[in-house]
Amino acid sequence: MEVAHDVATDKTAATNVCPQDNSRVGDQALNSPPQRHAVSPRTLLAIGAMAFAYATNLGAFLLIAPIITVINKDLGPVSYYTWLASAWSITGGPGLVVAGTLSDLIGRRWFIIGSGIVSGVSGIVGATAHSVPQGKSLSRPSFGQAGALTSFASIGELVPNKWRGYVLGVVNLSAGVFVLCGSLFGNEMAASTGPGWRSAFYFTLATQFAAAFVCLLTYFPATPLATRNITKKQIIREFDYLGLLGIFLGPVLLLLGITWIPEYGANSAKFIAPFVTGTILMIALGFWEARGASNPLLHPFLFSRVRTFTMLLVVAFVGGMLFYALQSFWPPFLAAVFDGTDARQIGIDGIPFGAGTQVGGVGSALLLPILGPKVGTHSMLTFGVALQLLFIPLMYLVTPFRKDIALCFTFFGGVGIGVAELLTILLVQLSTPDEWIGFATGALGLARMLGGTAGTAIYTSIYQDKVTKIVPSRVAAVVLPMGLPESSLPQLLGVLLGTTPDMPISKVEGITPDMIGPAVLASREGQVASFRYVWLASIAFGVVSLICAAITKDLSPRLTMDVAQHLKGDIIPDAEKNSVSMEHIEHGSQAVAGS
Repeated sequence: MEVAHDVATDKTAATNVCPQDNSRVGDQALNSPPQRHAVSPRTLLAIGAMAFAYATNLGAFLLIAPIITVINKDLGPVSYYTWLASAWSITGGPGLVVAGTLSDLIGRRWFIIGSGIVSGVSGIVGATAHSVPQGKSLSRPSFGQAGALTSFASIGELVPNKWRGYVLGVVNLSAGVFVLCGSLFGNEMAASTGPGWRSAFYFTLATQFAAAFVCLLTYFPATPLATRNITKKQIIREFDYLGLLGIFLGPVLLLLGITWIPEYGANSAKFIAPFVTGTILMIALGFWEARGASNPLLHPFLFSRVRTFTMLLVVAFVGGMLFYALQSFWPPFLAAVFDGTDARQIGIDGIPFGAGTQVGGVGSALLLPILGPKVGTHSMLTFGVALQLLFIPLMYLVTPFRKDIALCFTFFGGVGIGVAELLTILLVQLSTPDEWIGFATGALGLARMLGGTAGTAIYTSIYQDKVTKIVPSRVAAVVLPMGLPESSLPQLLGVLLGTTPDMPISKVEGITPDMIGPAVLASREGQVASFRYVWLASIAFGVVSLICAAITKDLSPRLTMDVAQHLKGDIIPDAEKNSVSMEHIEHGSQAVAGS
């Protein structure tokens, strides 16, 4: 399958969309000659291995996130159990941008292989945890998930720009079973297996070590584009070490502060200290990267491209607020309002949301090469954000008697989330010079995970504030006139809110059978009323995202047949008669470079 660069188109697109980096590394990389080579069976095999690594890594999150309440019940309970999901974002976000940036310079092979090893070790830590803090430690090795998510950059650069939508759509589809049924499988593991919820971590252990092994056997990328003409000594000597430290510490401290809001409050020193420190570090990092660093890791020139880069990060940030927050909040909502403790039913009811994200993500990726040139990439992205903005707030209309509309709205909201999530990945890669595709993908991932952590903290604070007021007042208004002793009300609320889950409601002192039904209904109505504030809170963020999506630039002119990278040993079709390999050209063949 031969694919050739369109040199004229490539130069024009690079001029119009992405100016050259002002760094020495960027100038040398962008002046390297265009490539012409085949997408070989070896390449397809490597893509398959990386797709497996990505799918199983995402699958681990989608198995664990829906059962964090179960894990909390077993290891705690503690009020800050949502940290189990937030820790995934805290460590993965900074790790992703660091991994993406470094892989641009030194190659992606060992980042992807290392991700499997680190994630496997994290699975061991989670499977043997005996407290919630130990459970949180499963996500501290940030490169575990970061390396797997970097595979999107690795895969994207191995195929023509025009085909990236098709290929990444199929890669995203490979995770479909987890996206569709992750909640069901996670709850089934928790309820029906001997190890219980720990089975999800055993799954992580097995699949991540397997992913590392298959990538070790198949993925041998050529010399990184950004440092093809630079020696290792130059890379080490001119590397932006201060920038690397700031890229990791700033976001981690910022995210730590945000995630502690639900537990300690916005006035607590445990929130203020890391949040302010992280903010100061990130501001200082921005000045350093823009003014001080000779080879800035953040590539400030990209952020000056507001319509083709910065706005995509904003859309990804808001998308993360919705996706990661809903991924954690949807199962508790189902349990509190509709399904109770029926883990299997909670998993089944979670399928429409997963199906929506899969339909939106895969569908938009596959349609990008077809619809992009016709309607514009900005129109496709705006459509996805509009679906989120419409259907997530419509959850306000849900009542304890209308599960059908809840499932319907989450499906279409999921479609919007899927469209925005995958399109932003494809578009940010198209808007960035091929040399820095890892950084661009990592920056997008960091923005999404920052949004996810912030969204989880904001929505948790809103929900906890409302539910502790609304549910007690509604339950009391129903059962006290029916004769329940006021002294028994805290006990009843503990059962209804899950803080005393092992106590049957019939054992509450002074309760009668005729009180149970009205009390449960009042609790569910109070839960619905509390969650309504969460759904409404998404409107403001959605409006910002919609505006940003609408003003992004149409990137369909970049959907060319250009291929950025190749595997070691791939042969150039035009040079087959002379047995000239890509590795020979990399090290100085000017004759082929000019073809």
